[in-house]
Amino acid sequence: MSLKEEERFVNLYRLMKKTRKNKRRGKDSVEFEANWTPLLVRALDDRDDRTLRILHNYTFLAPRPRWREIFATEFGGRMIDTEVCEVVIPEADKMLSPFTFNNRKGMGSQAAINQLIEHIFEVTEGYTKPARIVKIDFSGYFPNAVWLVAEKCIDEVIDCTELDEETKAYLKWLTMISIHCNPAAHCELRTASYLWKEHIAPEKSIRTKPEGIGAAIGRLIWQTAMGLYINDEILWLTNECGVKLVCFVDDIVFVVPEGRHQYLLSLFPELRRRLAKKGVMLNEKKFYDQPYYHGCEFLGSHIRPNRIHLNNKTYDNAIRSIGQLNDSRYKDIGAMVDVFNSYSGLLKNRTDYKRLLELRDKLSPDWWQWLEWDDRRKCITYKQGSSPNERLNIKYHLKLKHYDTIRNYRAEECSVQREKHAGIAA
Repeated sequence: MSLKEEERFVNLYRLMKKTRKNKRRGKDSVEFEANWTPLLVRALDDRDDRTLRILHNYTFLAPRPRWREIFATEFGGRMIDTEVCEVVIPEADKMLSPFTFNNRKGMGSQAAINQLIEHIFEVTEGYTKPARIVKIDFSGYFPNAVWLVAEKCIDEVIDCTELDEETKAYLKWLTMISIHCNPAAHCELRTASYLWKEHIAPEKSIRTKPEGIGAAIGRLIWQTAMGLYINDEILWLTNECGVKLVCFVDDIVFVVPEGRHQYLLSLFPELRRRLAKKGVMLNEKKFYDQPYYHGCEFLGSHIRPNRIHLNNKTYDNAIRSIGQLNDSRYKDIGAMVDVFNSYSGLLKNRTDYKRLLELRDKLSPDWWQWLEWDDRRKCITYKQGSSPNERLNIKYHLKLKHYDTIRNYRAEECSVQREKHAGIAA
Protein backbone atom coordinates (compact mmCIF):
# COMPACT_ATOMS: atom_id res chain seq x y z
CA MET A 1 0.00 0.00 0.00
CA SER A 2 1.49 3.34 -1.07
CA LEU A 3 1.73 6.34 1.21
CA LYS A 4 -1.19 8.07 -0.53
CA GLU A 5 -3.35 4.94 -0.26
CA GLU A 6 -2.41 4.61 3.40
CA GLU A 7 -3.50 8.20 4.06
CA ARG A 8 -6.79 7.58 2.30
CA PHE A 9 -7.32 4.38 4.30
CA VAL A 10 -6.68 6.28 7.53
CA ASN A 11 -9.19 8.91 6.38
CA LEU A 12 -11.81 6.21 5.72
CA TYR A 13 -11.19 4.85 9.21
CA ARG A 14 -11.74 8.34 10.62
CA LEU A 15 -14.98 8.63 8.64
CA MET A 16 -16.11 5.28 10.03
CA LYS A 17 -15.57 6.47 13.62
CA LYS A 18 -17.31 9.77 12.89
CA THR A 19 -20.28 8.03 11.27
CA ARG A 20 -20.63 5.67 14.21
CA LYS A 21 -20.58 8.49 16.76
CA ASN A 22 -23.87 8.55 18.71
CA LYS A 23 -25.17 5.62 16.58
CA ARG A 24 -23.25 2.71 18.03
CA ARG A 25 -26.27 0.51 18.76
CA GLY A 26 -27.37 -0.04 15.16
CA LYS A 27 -27.05 -3.60 13.91
CA ASP A 28 -25.30 -2.61 10.68
CA SER A 29 -22.93 -0.32 12.61
CA VAL A 30 -21.89 -3.17 14.92
CA GLU A 31 -21.46 -5.59 12.03
CA PHE A 32 -19.36 -3.10 10.07
CA GLU A 33 -16.99 -2.38 12.95
CA ALA A 34 -16.65 -6.08 13.73
CA ASN A 35 -15.23 -6.58 10.21
CA TRP A 36 -13.95 -3.08 9.53
CA THR A 37 -10.55 -3.92 8.01
CA PRO A 38 -11.68 -5.89 4.92
CA LEU A 39 -14.75 -3.68 4.50
CA LEU A 40 -12.68 -0.49 4.46
CA VAL A 41 -10.21 -2.04 2.01
CA ARG A 42 -13.13 -2.94 -0.25
CA ALA A 43 -14.62 0.55 0.13
CA LEU A 44 -11.26 2.07 -0.86
CA ASP A 45 -11.05 -0.18 -3.93
CA ASP A 46 -14.63 0.66 -4.92
CA ARG A 47 -13.79 4.35 -4.76
CA ASP A 48 -10.67 3.86 -6.87
CA ASP A 49 -12.37 1.99 -9.71
CA ARG A 50 -15.66 3.95 -9.38
CA THR A 51 -17.80 0.86 -8.69
CA LEU A 52 -19.10 2.12 -5.33
CA ARG A 53 -22.87 1.76 -5.00
CA ILE A 54 -25.50 2.04 -2.24
CA LEU A 55 -27.47 -1.19 -2.56
CA HIS A 56 -29.15 -1.87 0.77
CA ASN A 57 -31.72 0.57 2.14
CA TYR A 58 -34.44 0.21 4.73
CA THR A 59 -37.51 2.22 5.62
CA PHE A 60 -39.81 2.54 8.61
CA LEU A 61 -42.52 4.81 9.98
CA ALA A 62 -42.00 7.21 12.87
CA PRO A 63 -45.28 7.98 14.71
CA ARG A 64 -44.17 11.20 16.45
CA PRO A 65 -44.62 14.11 16.25
CA ARG A 66 -46.79 12.80 13.42
CA TRP A 67 -46.63 9.75 11.19
CA ARG A 68 -43.86 10.11 8.62
CA GLU A 69 -41.80 7.89 6.38
CA ILE A 70 -38.08 7.53 7.19
CA PHE A 71 -35.50 6.07 4.81
CA ALA A 72 -32.05 5.00 5.93
CA THR A 73 -29.21 3.16 4.27
CA GLU A 74 -26.43 0.71 5.02
CA PHE A 75 -23.44 1.85 7.05
CA GLY A 76 -21.26 2.19 3.96
CA GLY A 77 -23.85 4.53 2.46
CA ARG A 78 -23.89 6.64 5.61
CA MET A 79 -20.11 6.94 5.37
CA ILE A 80 -20.57 8.43 1.89
CA ASP A 81 -23.01 10.99 3.30
CA THR A 82 -20.53 11.87 6.06
CA GLU A 83 -17.64 12.19 3.60
CA VAL A 84 -19.57 14.66 1.44
CA CYS A 85 -21.32 16.61 4.20
CA GLU A 86 -18.26 17.27 6.34
CA VAL A 87 -17.03 19.39 3.41
CA VAL A 88 -20.40 20.75 2.27
CA ILE A 89 -22.02 21.76 5.58
CA PRO A 90 -19.36 24.31 6.73
CA GLU A 91 -19.31 25.89 3.25
CA ALA A 92 -23.12 25.84 2.99
CA ASP A 93 -23.38 27.83 6.23
CA LYS A 94 -21.69 30.72 4.44
CA MET A 95 -24.22 30.61 1.60
CA LEU A 96 -27.43 30.00 3.54
CA SER A 97 -29.64 32.84 4.69
CA PRO A 98 -29.13 33.76 8.37
CA PHE A 99 -32.88 33.19 8.78
CA THR A 100 -32.74 29.51 7.70
CA PHE A 101 -32.59 27.28 10.76
CA ASN A 102 -32.63 23.65 9.64
CA ASN A 103 -29.72 21.21 9.90
CA ARG A 104 -27.26 23.88 11.06
CA LYS A 105 -25.06 23.72 14.12
CA GLY A 106 -26.34 26.05 16.83
CA MET A 107 -29.38 26.97 14.74
CA GLY A 108 -32.03 24.47 15.74
CA SER A 109 -35.69 24.82 16.61
CA GLN A 110 -35.13 26.93 19.74
CA ALA A 111 -32.95 29.39 17.79
CA ALA A 112 -35.69 29.64 15.14
CA ILE A 113 -38.31 30.39 17.80
CA ASN A 114 -36.05 33.03 19.38
CA GLN A 115 -35.53 34.68 15.98
CA LEU A 116 -39.28 34.81 15.35
CA ILE A 117 -39.83 36.46 18.74
CA GLU A 118 -37.11 38.99 17.90
CA HIS A 119 -38.73 39.75 14.54
CA ILE A 120 -42.11 40.32 16.20
CA PHE A 121 -40.55 42.65 18.79
CA GLU A 122 -38.70 44.67 16.13
CA VAL A 123 -41.61 44.99 13.70
CA THR A 124 -44.08 45.98 16.43
CA GLU A 125 -41.50 48.31 18.06
CA GLY A 126 -41.86 46.64 21.42
CA TYR A 127 -45.45 45.45 20.93
CA THR A 128 -46.71 48.99 20.39
CA LYS A 129 -47.44 48.95 16.62
CA PRO A 130 -49.86 46.73 14.64
CA ALA A 131 -48.33 43.86 12.67
CA ARG A 132 -49.40 40.60 11.09
CA ILE A 133 -47.98 37.09 11.06
CA VAL A 134 -48.29 35.11 7.84
CA LYS A 135 -47.34 31.44 7.91
CA ILE A 136 -47.03 29.20 4.84
CA ASP A 137 -46.25 25.53 4.36
CA PHE A 138 -45.17 23.44 1.39
CA SER A 139 -47.12 20.49 0.07
CA GLY A 140 -44.95 17.35 -0.02
CA TYR A 141 -41.64 19.18 0.32
CA PHE A 142 -39.51 16.04 0.70
CA PRO A 143 -41.58 13.58 -1.42
CA ASN A 144 -41.64 15.93 -4.42
CA ALA A 145 -37.97 16.91 -4.38
CA VAL A 146 -36.20 16.56 -7.73
CA TRP A 147 -32.92 14.62 -7.54
CA LEU A 148 -31.17 16.70 -10.21
CA VAL A 149 -32.04 19.96 -8.42
CA ALA A 150 -30.81 18.59 -5.08
CA GLU A 151 -27.59 17.34 -6.68
CA LYS A 152 -27.05 20.74 -8.28
CA CYS A 153 -27.46 22.43 -4.88
CA ILE A 154 -24.68 20.26 -3.39
CA ASP A 155 -22.44 20.64 -6.46
CA GLU A 156 -22.66 24.45 -6.31
CA VAL A 157 -21.44 24.37 -2.72
CA ILE A 158 -18.57 22.04 -3.63
CA ASP A 159 -17.56 24.43 -6.44
CA CYS A 160 -17.25 27.24 -3.88
CA THR A 161 -14.69 25.36 -1.77
CA GLU A 162 -10.94 25.88 -2.12
CA LEU A 163 -10.28 22.22 -2.94
CA ASP A 164 -8.42 21.12 -6.03
CA GLU A 165 -10.38 20.10 -9.12
CA GLU A 166 -9.69 16.39 -8.66
CA THR A 167 -11.12 16.41 -5.13
CA LYS A 168 -14.14 18.43 -6.26
CA ALA A 169 -14.86 15.92 -9.04
CA TYR A 170 -14.52 13.07 -6.54
CA LEU A 171 -16.98 14.69 -4.10
CA LYS A 172 -19.45 15.39 -6.91
CA TRP A 173 -19.26 11.74 -7.94
CA LEU A 174 -19.99 10.65 -4.35
CA THR A 175 -22.93 13.08 -4.28
CA MET A 176 -24.32 11.57 -7.48
CA ILE A 177 -23.97 8.04 -6.04
CA SER A 178 -25.77 9.04 -2.84
CA ILE A 179 -28.57 11.17 -4.34
CA HIS A 180 -29.39 8.74 -7.18
CA CYS A 181 -29.31 5.50 -5.18
CA ASN A 182 -33.13 5.18 -5.63
CA PRO A 183 -33.95 3.69 -2.20
CA ALA A 184 -37.64 3.15 -3.03
CA ALA A 185 -36.71 0.58 -5.70
CA HIS A 186 -34.80 -1.70 -3.33
CA CYS A 187 -35.55 -1.21 0.35
CA GLU A 188 -36.38 -3.40 3.31
CA LEU A 189 -39.65 -2.58 5.10
CA ARG A 190 -39.15 -2.48 8.87
CA THR A 191 -42.71 -1.43 9.61
CA ALA A 192 -45.80 -3.46 8.74
CA SER A 193 -47.01 -2.53 5.26
CA TYR A 194 -50.63 -2.02 6.38
CA LEU A 195 -49.49 0.96 8.51
CA TRP A 196 -48.45 2.77 5.32
CA LYS A 197 -52.02 2.48 4.02
CA GLU A 198 -53.42 3.73 7.33
CA HIS A 199 -51.09 6.66 8.04
CA ILE A 200 -49.18 7.70 4.90
CA ALA A 201 -51.06 9.19 1.94
CA PRO A 202 -49.74 7.94 -1.43
CA GLU A 203 -48.65 11.43 -2.46
CA LYS A 204 -46.63 11.71 0.77
CA SER A 205 -44.61 8.53 0.17
CA ILE A 206 -41.58 8.31 -2.10
CA ARG A 207 -42.37 4.61 -2.60
CA THR A 208 -45.06 5.74 -5.05
CA LYS A 209 -42.91 8.34 -6.82
CA PRO A 210 -41.19 7.78 -10.18
CA GLU A 211 -37.42 7.51 -10.33
CA GLY A 212 -35.82 10.92 -10.02
CA ILE A 213 -38.38 12.28 -7.53
CA GLY A 214 -38.42 12.10 -3.74
CA ALA A 215 -36.01 12.93 -0.91
CA ALA A 216 -35.19 10.34 1.74
CA ILE A 217 -35.95 11.78 5.18
CA GLY A 218 -33.34 10.35 7.52
CA ARG A 219 -30.33 10.69 5.20
CA LEU A 220 -27.77 13.34 6.16
CA ILE A 221 -27.05 14.32 2.57
CA TRP A 222 -30.75 14.85 1.87
CA GLN A 223 -31.22 16.95 5.00
CA THR A 224 -28.32 19.10 3.82
CA ALA A 225 -29.60 19.32 0.24
CA MET A 226 -33.13 20.24 1.30
CA GLY A 227 -31.76 23.02 3.49
CA LEU A 228 -30.22 24.48 0.32
CA TYR A 229 -33.16 23.62 -1.92
CA ILE A 230 -35.08 26.89 -1.56
CA ASN A 231 -32.22 29.07 -0.35
CA ASP A 232 -32.37 31.25 -3.48
CA GLU A 233 -36.03 32.04 -2.82
CA ILE A 234 -35.34 32.83 0.85
CA LEU A 235 -32.50 35.19 -0.12
CA TRP A 236 -34.76 36.85 -2.72
CA LEU A 237 -37.46 37.49 -0.12
CA THR A 238 -35.10 38.79 2.57
CA ASN A 239 -32.43 40.65 0.59
CA GLU A 240 -34.33 41.95 -2.44
CA CYS A 241 -37.88 42.24 -1.08
CA GLY A 242 -36.90 43.29 2.45
CA VAL A 243 -39.27 40.86 4.19
CA LYS A 244 -38.62 39.55 7.70
CA LEU A 245 -39.08 35.79 7.92
CA VAL A 246 -37.96 32.61 9.67
CA CYS A 247 -37.56 29.36 7.72
CA PHE A 248 -37.33 25.91 9.31
CA VAL A 249 -37.27 23.14 6.66
CA ASP A 250 -40.70 23.64 4.99
CA ASP A 251 -42.23 26.06 7.52
CA ILE A 252 -41.89 29.77 6.74
CA VAL A 253 -43.26 32.51 9.01
CA PHE A 254 -43.37 36.15 7.89
CA VAL A 255 -43.71 39.13 10.22
CA VAL A 256 -44.79 42.37 8.51
CA PRO A 257 -46.11 45.76 9.65
CA GLU A 258 -49.79 46.29 9.01
CA GLY A 259 -49.00 48.75 6.23
CA ARG A 260 -46.88 46.23 4.26
CA HIS A 261 -49.30 43.32 4.53
CA GLN A 262 -50.69 43.73 1.00
CA TYR A 263 -47.16 44.09 -0.37
CA LEU A 264 -46.23 40.71 1.13
CA LEU A 265 -49.31 39.02 -0.35
CA SER A 266 -48.44 40.49 -3.77
CA LEU A 267 -45.12 38.59 -3.67
CA PHE A 268 -46.76 35.16 -3.46
CA PRO A 269 -47.54 34.72 -7.21
CA GLU A 270 -43.87 35.27 -8.06
CA LEU A 271 -42.85 33.01 -5.16
CA ARG A 272 -45.13 30.24 -6.49
CA ARG A 273 -43.63 30.61 -9.95
CA ARG A 274 -40.07 30.31 -8.64
CA LEU A 275 -40.89 27.33 -6.45
CA ALA A 276 -42.79 25.51 -9.23
CA LYS A 277 -39.54 25.25 -11.21
CA LYS A 278 -38.22 23.01 -8.42
CA GLY A 279 -41.40 20.98 -8.02
CA VAL A 280 -42.39 22.78 -4.80
CA MET A 281 -45.99 23.84 -4.22
CA LEU A 282 -47.60 25.84 -1.43
CA ASN A 283 -50.08 23.99 0.74
CA GLU A 284 -53.23 26.09 0.43
CA LYS A 285 -54.82 24.31 3.41
CA LYS A 286 -52.02 25.47 5.75
CA PHE A 287 -52.08 29.22 5.37
CA TYR A 288 -52.16 31.40 8.48
CA ASP A 289 -52.69 35.18 8.40
CA GLN A 290 -53.58 36.90 11.68
CA PRO A 291 -52.61 39.92 13.82
CA TYR A 292 -49.53 39.13 15.90
CA TYR A 293 -51.37 39.38 19.26
CA HIS A 294 -53.48 36.32 18.34
CA GLY A 295 -50.36 34.21 18.70
CA CYS A 296 -48.70 31.78 16.31
CA GLU A 297 -48.10 28.03 16.38
CA PHE A 298 -44.49 27.34 15.38
CA LEU A 299 -42.34 24.22 15.95
CA GLY A 300 -44.47 22.81 18.74
CA SER A 301 -44.80 26.10 20.59
CA HIS A 302 -47.47 28.77 20.84
CA ILE A 303 -45.88 32.21 20.63
CA ARG A 304 -47.77 35.17 22.08
CA PRO A 305 -46.66 38.69 23.10
CA ASN A 306 -44.46 38.44 26.20
CA ARG A 307 -45.17 34.71 26.52
CA ILE A 308 -44.33 31.39 24.88
CA HIS A 309 -45.59 27.98 25.94
CA LEU A 310 -45.55 24.40 24.69
CA ASN A 311 -48.54 23.51 22.57
CA ASN A 312 -51.11 21.08 23.93
CA LYS A 313 -50.29 18.28 21.48
CA THR A 314 -46.65 18.08 22.58
CA TYR A 315 -47.63 18.27 26.26
CA ASP A 316 -50.17 15.46 25.76
CA ASN A 317 -47.42 13.37 24.19
CA ALA A 318 -45.29 13.97 27.29
CA ILE A 319 -48.08 12.79 29.61
CA ARG A 320 -48.69 9.74 27.40
CA SER A 321 -45.00 8.79 27.40
CA ILE A 322 -44.73 9.11 31.18
CA GLY A 323 -47.89 7.02 31.59
CA GLN A 324 -46.52 4.25 29.37
CA LEU A 325 -43.31 4.08 31.40
CA ASN A 326 -45.32 4.04 34.64
CA ASP A 327 -47.39 1.09 33.41
CA SER A 328 -44.42 -0.90 32.14
CA ARG A 329 -43.56 -4.05 34.08
CA TYR A 330 -39.86 -3.52 33.54
CA LYS A 331 -38.85 -0.26 35.19
CA ASP A 332 -36.43 1.25 32.72
CA ILE A 333 -34.86 3.96 34.87
CA GLY A 334 -32.67 5.31 32.10
CA ALA A 335 -35.64 5.67 29.73
CA MET A 336 -37.63 7.56 32.35
CA VAL A 337 -34.77 9.99 33.01
CA ASP A 338 -34.23 10.58 29.29
CA VAL A 339 -37.93 11.04 28.46
CA PHE A 340 -38.79 13.25 31.42
CA ASN A 341 -35.73 15.49 31.12
CA SER A 342 -36.21 15.95 27.37
CA TYR A 343 -39.74 17.26 27.93
CA SER A 344 -38.71 19.24 31.01
CA GLY A 345 -36.11 21.00 28.86
CA LEU A 346 -38.83 22.02 26.40
CA LEU A 347 -41.04 23.29 29.21
CA LYS A 348 -38.21 25.24 30.87
CA ASN A 349 -37.28 26.94 27.61
CA ARG A 350 -40.88 28.12 27.36
CA THR A 351 -41.27 29.05 31.06
CA ASP A 352 -44.07 26.52 31.55
CA TYR A 353 -43.07 25.79 35.15
CA LYS A 354 -46.60 25.04 36.32
CA ARG A 355 -47.04 22.30 33.74
CA LEU A 356 -43.49 21.08 34.44
CA LEU A 357 -44.42 20.42 38.07
CA GLU A 358 -47.67 18.81 36.95
CA LEU A 359 -45.65 16.48 34.72
CA ARG A 360 -43.36 15.63 37.64
CA ASP A 361 -46.40 14.66 39.74
CA LYS A 362 -47.44 12.21 36.99
CA LEU A 363 -44.47 9.97 37.89
CA SER A 364 -45.42 6.85 39.81
CA PRO A 365 -44.18 6.86 43.46
CA ASP A 366 -42.17 3.71 42.68
CA TRP A 367 -39.63 5.74 40.71
CA TRP A 368 -38.50 7.81 43.71
CA GLN A 369 -36.63 4.89 45.25
CA TRP A 370 -34.07 5.32 42.42
CA LEU A 371 -34.58 8.95 41.38
CA GLU A 372 -34.66 12.35 43.03
CA TRP A 373 -35.86 15.82 42.05
CA ASP A 374 -33.27 18.50 41.36
CA ASP A 375 -35.18 21.66 42.19
CA ARG A 376 -32.44 24.03 41.00
CA ARG A 377 -32.28 22.57 37.47
CA LYS A 378 -35.95 21.44 37.45
CA CYS A 379 -35.17 17.88 36.33
CA ILE A 380 -34.85 14.38 37.77
CA THR A 381 -31.50 12.78 38.56
CA TYR A 382 -30.28 9.40 39.79
CA LYS A 383 -29.86 8.76 43.49
CA GLN A 384 -26.40 7.72 44.64
CA GLY A 385 -25.76 4.19 43.34
CA SER A 386 -28.72 4.14 40.90
CA SER A 387 -27.16 5.42 37.67
CA PRO A 388 -26.58 2.83 34.90
CA ASN A 389 -22.80 2.90 35.26
CA GLU A 390 -22.94 2.68 39.04
CA ARG A 391 -25.25 -0.34 38.88
CA LEU A 392 -22.90 -2.02 36.38
CA ASN A 393 -19.93 -1.23 38.64
CA ILE A 394 -21.65 -2.88 41.59
CA LYS A 395 -22.87 -5.91 39.62
CA TYR A 396 -19.71 -6.68 37.64
CA HIS A 397 -17.03 -4.97 39.78
CA LEU A 398 -16.10 -2.54 36.99
CA LYS A 399 -14.58 0.95 37.11
CA LEU A 400 -16.88 2.85 34.79
CA LYS A 401 -17.21 6.60 35.27
CA HIS A 402 -20.49 7.85 36.65
CA TYR A 403 -22.11 11.22 36.96
CA ASP A 404 -21.29 11.95 40.59
CA THR A 405 -17.62 11.07 40.12
CA ILE A 406 -17.37 13.43 37.14
CA ARG A 407 -19.28 16.15 38.98
CA ASN A 408 -17.04 15.90 42.07
CA TYR A 409 -13.91 15.89 39.90
CA ARG A 410 -15.03 19.03 38.07
CA ALA A 411 -15.93 20.73 41.36
CA GLU A 412 -12.47 19.96 42.75
CA GLU A 413 -10.84 21.16 39.53
CA CYS A 414 -12.80 24.44 39.65
CA SER A 415 -11.82 24.92 43.29
CA VAL A 416 -8.14 24.44 42.45
CA GLN A 417 -8.42 26.93 39.57
CA ARG A 418 -10.09 29.52 41.82
CA GLU A 419 -7.36 29.15 44.45
CA LYS A 420 -4.72 29.45 41.74
CA HIS A 421 -6.24 32.66 40.33
CA ALA A 422 -6.69 34.06 43.84
CA GLY A 423 -2.98 33.47 44.52
CA ILE A 424 -2.00 35.18 41.26
CA ALA A 425 -4.22 38.17 42.08
CA ALA A 426 -2.71 38.47 45.52
